[in-house]
Amino acid sequence: MSETACHEDPRLTLMPDRLDLPRGRAALSGSEVAASQRGRILQAVTEEVAARGYPATTVQHVIRRARVSRTAFYASFTDKQDAFARAHLEASRQLLDLIRNRVAEHAGAPWRERLRAGVEAYLEGFENAPSYAISFMVELRAAGTLLLDQRDRVLERHVHNLAALATQAANEDPAVHCPSELEVIALAEAADGLATRAIRAAGPGNRPALGALVVPIVALHEAMFIREAQKEHPATLGG
Repeated sequence: MSETACHEDPRLTLMPDRLDLPRGRAALSGSEVAASQRGRILQAVTEEVAARGYPATTVQHVIRRARVSRTAFYASFTDKQDAFARAHLEASRQLLDLIRNRVAEHAGAPWRERLRAGVEAYLEGFENAPSYAISFMVELRAAGTLLLDQRDRVLERHVHNLAALATQAANEDPAVHCPSELEVIALAEAADGLATRAIRAAGPGNRPALGALVVPIVALHEAMFIREAQKEHPATLGG
């Protein structure tokens, strides 16, 4: 099985900082060697699942791509699902950090600009890391209840950040209301659904074109944020 064809965004990687272990590994401590192997396994399981699909991926596939022994694999993970779950958790942390940092770069800007910056970072993260996109947006659904529950917990963190943005927007703009928790979850799920559809259409090994989703996803958020104002002052035909 060939390596993933598309270049991966270096900001989103599970690979360790030190990739090349010296001969005899004398230059690294045992903990550094273990950390290097663990990172390679996390990246490998992500790429294998993206290329083969979750059900068809085996531990043997993962250790071959990671260039580690079976003993090294089981020293860090109980099985394939455990490795995939940890890869998903770390990848999700990186993506949430990417979104938060991008929004922070626009601190002081109007809330609509900050919202758009966050949406763009979310989509660019997956667009620039195709194996992440396929593994954690498409194949995760075949990985069992443990992964689905973990996805929900990750989504809740994103919902928390989005709710904070809505609160800030309401403080800045009297036309904005703070949506309920379920409404914010609906926004996050809608964005995920649109992105997943495009990622699945692109297929494994291909960079998904997600830029076209920025406008509709931003529009969905804006509509939810200002819908109460629209109800109070409905547009009328003919002025």
